[in-house]
This record gives sequence, C-alpha cells and structure tokens, in this order.
Amino acid sequence: MLNRHSFLPSTELFAVYVVAALFLNSCNGKEGCNAFGAENYDPEATIDNGSCIEVRDKFLGSFVVSSDCFAQSYSRTIEITSDRFVVSISDISDTLGSVNARVSMDNIIIDPQIIRNGVTIDGAGVYDTTANAVSLSYRITDIRSGTEVIHNCLEWCTKN
Repeated sequence: MLNRHSFLPSTELFAVYVVAALFLNSCNGKEGCNAFGAENYDPEATIDNGSCIEVRDKFLGSFVVSSDCFAQSYSRTIEITSDRFVVSISDISDTLGSVNARVSMDNIIIDPQIIRNGVTIDGAGVYDTTANAVSLSYRITDIRSGTEVIHNCLEWCTKN
C-alpha cells in the first residue's frame, strides 16, 4: 500500500510544474533594451537592463548656430519635453522663440506651427553623428504686414 504522503496530488504537482517552468523561463530571458523606439532597441530582449538610449538624447544640449537667415551666429539649446519623441528647440532665427520638433532616428521634423501671431514655421533636419551637429532647414512665413513674406533658412548647429 502506498503512503499517501509519499506523492503529491495531481493538482499540486501541476502547480509545482507551472511555477518551475515560469522560473526557468525567466532565467533564460535575454537582457537588453526592450523599449520600442529607443536608439538601441532589441526586439529579442525580454528583460530591460536599463541600457536604453532615447532617440532624442543625441539632439539634446547647447549649440553654436551658423545661419544664412536673420542672425548669422548665435547660441541655442535643444531640450526634452514630456513626449519621448519630441524636443524643444530654443531661439529659432535667434529671436523668434521656441518650437517643438519630432525626432526619429537621425531626423528632426518641425511640423507646421505658429511661433507668433501671424508667423508660422515648418522644416526638417538631420543629426550628423560624425560632426556632432544638427543641420536644420526651415521656412518662416510672416503675414503680419498683410503680405506673405517667406524666409527659407538653413542652419548648422554644432554641439558645445
């Protein structure tokens, strides 16, 4: 006769197998960045190891700006916003205030937006990893005088 304490009932045995399988599976997970959209996103990573680099991070900082538009040389900052794919660019054309821009990989996009009453902006650019700089091309449309005036601007923003 079998001792009833020498084996586990089938439901308890099943629970032990499930817990053991979950434990062993978690031990076999791949560590890495599992935040979709991060610079170093690894689709095979199941365990976040804290190594994620946000795409926007390379765009952040202080810059010296060379421009073919209004002021020829000035400073600017690019800062984070609450959206992990959007940055705030200060001092557009030196004096026109700040605009928001979306970032994706090495690209930066200034969606059409109002920067002052009667003044709009839109444009795009790219981050140059070898020069540690951002090239921006944007259009400022000014209708404050009653006549549309368009300024096409090109800037080279070198990180300090």
